[in-house]
Amino acid sequence: MSIGGFMKTTLRRTRASLWLIATVVSTSCNTAIEPTMGSNPLEAIDSWGIQLQGLERPGAVAALRRAAIDLVVIEPTNSVRGNEAYPIANVVRELHASGGSRRKGKLVVAYLDIGQAEDYRTYWQPDWIAPTPNSVGRPDFLLALDPDGWPGNYPCKYWDPRWKRILFGSPNAMLDRILDAGFDGVYLDWILGYREPSVVEAAKRDGVDAAAAMVTLLEELRAYAKAKNDAFVLIAQNAAWLGDDAPGFEATIDALAHEDLTFRGDASAHWDDENAGGIDTTRERCNGSPSDPLLDRLAFLNKRGLPILTLDYAVRTEDVRTAHERSVGVGFVPTISRTPLDRLPPHVRTLAAPVPR
Repeated sequence: MSIGGFMKTTLRRTRASLWLIATVVSTSCNTAIEPTMGSNPLEAIDSWGIQLQGLERPGAVAALRRAAIDLVVIEPTNSVRGNEAYPIANVVRELHASGGSRRKGKLVVAYLDIGQAEDYRTYWQPDWIAPTPNSVGRPDFLLALDPDGWPGNYPCKYWDPRWKRILFGSPNAMLDRILDAGFDGVYLDWILGYREPSVVEAAKRDGVDAAAAMVTLLEELRAYAKAKNDAFVLIAQNAAWLGDDAPGFEATIDALAHEDLTFRGDASAHWDDENAGGIDTTRERCNGSPSDPLLDRLAFLNKRGLPILTLDYAVRTEDVRTAHERSVGVGFVPTISRTPLDRLPPHVRTLAAPVPR
């Protein structure tokens, strides 16, 4: 799956996490820390959360400030057409000033889709034409319709210089605006685009290795961001096997996030729908086998020193507990939400001190 704000919403350690329901969470107190310069701050977090819609609703930012989580992933709302005036830099500063479960201040990371163009972003030009089932779009780096049916999202030639200029290298580029707003990093979606058939076919026509081109893009994004902020972090989503297809992938990122380790949800579900989570993915993957290939792969990468974040979707209390226990049991850092990703789930713990209104 893939996630995104406003038009698409599903992303698709044995240390006590404070991002839990009260019946699961440990009440042990952790000393607040700040990483030393040059270290990977994601190695020290033990809780995180994600909200990609609804930041403009009254009380939404205050709820994020109150949340006892070390890392929060949010939509850079001012990159959405019609929301250019949204004060995202102010929001980032407010979240930085609020504590986490272990950190003195939250890490704040921006969602960024690097494998698809989104027609609701400010970079989408009036003369651009979206792809159809039978033709590429204009510009011709727009390749196809979203394979999962999400409107407004189009797999693209991420190796094309024109697309790279949209991502970074100018004041209005996506990454540049994220850096200017003070974000601590990016949460990179659609890295698995290198396996999408329309992308694979286009890469072959261009004489490009799709997997290697994705790693090259990540290297370029990392070098560009680190030159401006040495502490900037890159979190990749749903690309556990890219390192096998293009060696060097793990060296380009600071953490790997993966959806649906235990439960997924219906991407079109509303927050209170029972199918907004709790669909068993383990059974689907294992097909009766005692071994879970995804769990084994993530554990392998984690043992090699790569922090692993997991995002499961669950509504029922027992499913939240199951997803959490399975993730932390192998040393990962979990969050459990619901597929709209438009608020914090009810089991989030809050900071002891009230947030001023």
